Amino acid sequence: MDRRVFAAGLSLIAAGSAIAAPQCPAELTTRQELSSVHQGWKEQQVMSPHRHARITFFDGPPAEQASLAPDETRSVNGREVSTWRFGRSSTRAIWIECGYAGTSISLSQELPAETKSCSITFDPKVRLSGLPRVGKLDCR
Repeated sequence: MDRRVFAAGLSLIAAGSAIAAPQCPAELTTRQELSSVHQGWKEQQVMSPHRHARITFFDGPPAEQASLAPDETRSVNGREVSTWRFGRSSTRAIWIECGYAGTSISLSQELPAETKSCSITFDPKVRLSGLPRVGKLDCR
């Protein structure tokens, strides 16, 4: 086989390959405190973990609040699959944010620069904080 054809074939395979996108931790443990006193009430800490509830993609750091809507959502085998396609018309990095039920704490990080798209599979039959449960995250 001609080496150029073989190398071109490998390039095409690599172009559609999954990228090691960050995976959200399944749960967080937080330490919270009241910012004001409530007369007659006693503060109590409930030490239960906060479960992963959502993923949001941003054009730039999440603090700038430029969240991105999915380009497509479809139903596949009873699950919902939402896909975001990241065109590089912007020089800004794409960020992923992991949100958790019952807390305002979230985790975020920049996606690898070569990320072209990400798809999230949701289970609409299972809900957490009113949202369908996040299943698989696949980025390419």
